[in-house]
Amino acid sequence: MSWTTIIWSMAAAVCLTFAALHFVVWLRQRDHWENVVFTIAAVAAAATALLELGMMHAQSPASYGEIMRWAHVPVAGVIISLVWFIRLSMRAGRLWLAWLITGLRVLVLLPNFVFYPNASFQEITALRHVVFLGETFAIPIGELNPWRWLIQLSVLLLLAFVLDAVIMAWKQGQHRRSLMLGGATLVTIVTGVTFSGLLVRGIVPSAFIGLAFLLIVLAMAFELSLDLIRARQLARELQESEQRMSLAAEAADLGLWEWDVQRDKVWSTGVSDEGTGISGRDNLETYFELVHPDDRERTREAIIRALNGSGNFQAEFRVVSEDAGSRWIAVRGQVEYALNKKPLRLRGVSQDITERKKTEKEI
Repeated sequence: MSWTTIIWSMAAAVCLTFAALHFVVWLRQRDHWENVVFTIAAVAAAATALLELGMMHAQSPASYGEIMRWAHVPVAGVIISLVWFIRLSMRAGRLWLAWLITGLRVLVLLPNFVFYPNASFQEITALRHVVFLGETFAIPIGELNPWRWLIQLSVLLLLAFVLDAVIMAWKQGQHRRSLMLGGATLVTIVTGVTFSGLLVRGIVPSAFIGLAFLLIVLAMAFELSLDLIRARQLARELQESEQRMSLAAEAADLGLWEWDVQRDKVWSTGVSDEGTGISGRDNLETYFELVHPDDRERTREAIIRALNGSGNFQAEFRVVSEDAGSRWIAVRGQVEYALNKKPLRLRGVSQDITERKKTEKEI
């Protein structure tokens, strides 16, 4: 096996390995779209490297043109995935420019499959063979496809998008990520454009795009790995913080609760759970079933005002359960909103005020 085959095959293997790892991460955390976008980019980079290796070993102009035709598909996949990875991970880059690059790369595939043999060459007349790393490789000779300007335009737009995203992210304080992703992308663009131009002019046996894409994959994988490490650290810190809060709440005879508005899931502990005998209630309606009928509508209105108003929730109501009987509960909470002002969660504390109510009644 030649050195070229080993190098390009190893590059593809590295990309596929990273793709498998982060696809598993995405399966466990479906809201992390950066992982699935990275998976697509890594698989496309591996396919590019293998197809590039096939072009270098092509035996005829027809086979070379056919392999190059299909190579444009994973190249588009890497570029589109890179654009959206930067957009998702850095929260930077102009959205209209991202969609323009995506549409343009898809448009490139139209002449690629309509005009023979591909979007790079209008006709491949012959193959010239050169020796590279001790092995003989094929270099295409032919007439360039006039549709190549679409490819060149998409590369210029990609360069503009990356520079814009890097500047925006740098201003936001994302210095390391800007240098890592921006630097890897710019090096890849310069390398790809330079060697692609030399390839179509019959000077070098490969555009080395597969190896250049490996640099992008490594940079993306590095950033995702750091995100995973940070997420694990934050989860550990959050768990410790929750334990401290639970101890403090227990000492103060308070209950903690949270309502996920989007999924209608309720979590509670302390007074709002065992203290009132309402454990096992997993959504808002099941909790309302235990609220005294005379207090139910008033409590609903307080929640609606909190969701649609200032976000502050405050109410006192009675709950009735077989285990604990009728008890008075005072609740205080705060609504958490998304960027579009849509309510996400309602968090707060509860306190059993039954004895206070009894004292007030006696007085």
